[in-house]
Amino acid sequence: MNPIRTPQSSVQSIFAPGSESSTTSLHAAVTLRDDKAIARLRNEGVRANTLDADGRSPLDVLENMRDIDERSRSGLYVALLQSLNPTAPLGYTKPEALHGTPWGLEILQSGALKGGVNDAKGGTQSLEGKVFFSDRTPESTADQATRPDLRSKPRVYAAGKGLHPSNAHSRAIQHRMAQVILHALNNGQTLPATTAAPLIEVANQKQPQIEGAAWLQRLLHVSYINTGGGRKFIGTPLDEHLNSLKLPGSVALKSSGQINELRGEDLNRFYHQAASELQRSLEAGKAPYLGLLNQGGIVPLVFGFEKINDLSTHRIQYSSKIKQYSYQDTEHPLSGHPEKGGKLKELEVRSLSDFATLCLGCAIKEVALPADLVVRIKGQNGEKAHYLDEQKIRAFRQKLLAEIAEQAGNDQLQTLSLHRLQDINSSIRASFLSASVKQTLQG
Repeated sequence: MNPIRTPQSSVQSIFAPGSESSTTSLHAAVTLRDDKAIARLRNEGVRANTLDADGRSPLDVLENMRDIDERSRSGLYVALLQSLNPTAPLGYTKPEALHGTPWGLEILQSGALKGGVNDAKGGTQSLEGKVFFSDRTPESTADQATRPDLRSKPRVYAAGKGLHPSNAHSRAIQHRMAQVILHALNNGQTLPATTAAPLIEVANQKQPQIEGAAWLQRLLHVSYINTGGGRKFIGTPLDEHLNSLKLPGSVALKSSGQINELRGEDLNRFYHQAASELQRSLEAGKAPYLGLLNQGGIVPLVFGFEKINDLSTHRIQYSSKIKQYSYQDTEHPLSGHPEKGGKLKELEVRSLSDFATLCLGCAIKEVALPADLVVRIKGQNGEKAHYLDEQKIRAFRQKLLAEIAEQAGNDQLQTLSLHRLQDINSSIRASFLSASVKQTLQG
C-alpha cells in the first residue's frame, strides 16, 4: 500500500516519544494512512482499542474515512488488526466479534448461532432468544477503550456457569453424578445416607421418575455443584468419590393425599429411576454433548467472526453503572450473512486436549470443521496463544482419528455406548497428546 505523502518533519513530530498519548497516536497514523507507523506503534504495545476524545477507536476512524480506495483501507485494517503472535498464519487479522459457548459442537452441527442457546445475562433483563456478541464497542459510555479484553466475557459465557440447575456447567456435572449413582446401584454398592427425609409430590406412585429426576437435579445442584463439591466427580472413576455423595436415607412420595415412605430396596429403586430419567433427559439434548463426553467437564469454545454490520445494543442497569451488550435478533449463520457479514474465521479452545475432545465429538456426530478455519489454542500461564492453520489441523486430525480407530477396534463410533466413548476421550486426553504430536503442530 502507498500512504499519502506527508512532510517527514510532520510525521516525526506526531509520533515522537512523549509528543502524543497512545490514546490518539494510532488515530493520527490512520488519518495519515501510515501503515508503517501503525505497525511500529502496535509492536511498541499500543492497542487498537483505545478511544479518542470523541469516543472513537482507530477502527472507527478508518471506517468513517470516505476519500480512500479499498486497497488502502484494507492495508490499514490489516495493520491495525494483524496478529502479532508469531504462531499466527501470515497476515492473520484478529476477529472483531466473539461469541463464547459450551454448546460448540451443537453450533457447528447446526451451522449457525441460535437465539437463546447461550443467553448471556438471564433474569428480568434478559435478551433470551437473541444472539449475544462481544464486539469492538465500549462496554460503558464512561470507558476509555473498547472492551479491554475482547475475549474475557465470551470466555465466561463459554464456561456455561450460572446460578440455576439448568446452566450447562451444572447439567454436565449432574450427568456425571447420575452415572456415579447408577454405577453404585448396579454393582450392589451402598449409597451413603444423610438424615434428611424429603417429601416429594408425584402424579403416580408407581412411576415417580419424572418428579424424582427434577428433585434429584435440584439436590445435586444446590448441595454439591453450587458449593464446588461437584468438581471432584469430573473425569474421575465412577466409584472414586462415592463416599462424598450422600443422599437422604428415606424419601416420602405423596400423591392424591396418600404418603408412601421409601427405605431400603424401595428407596434404591426410586434413586435408580430418578437417576436414569435425569441421565436420559440430559443425553437427549439438555446438556452439551462435549460436556458429557468429557465426563462432566465443559469444553468451552469461543467463536471469532469477521466484522458484523448493524449489531444492536442492549443496556443493562447494574447497581453502580450501566453496561451495554451487542446482539443480533436473528440467528447468525457461521458462513456469515450476505449483507451483514460476520463469517466464522477462528475457533478458540483452552488446550490441545480440549481440541482433541472436540475432534472426537465431531467424528462421533459426523460434523465437519469449516475448511478455512483457524484454531487458536489459548495460552497458559501468560504464554502466547498458539495457532493451528488448516494444514496443521488436518495433520492433527489424521493422527487423532487413527488413534481413535485403534481404540474403537472394529466398532463404529456411532454404535459405542457413552461409557465407552468417555473412556476413549479420557485416553486420548491423557496419552495421545505426546511430545511428538505437539512437535508436529509447532513445526
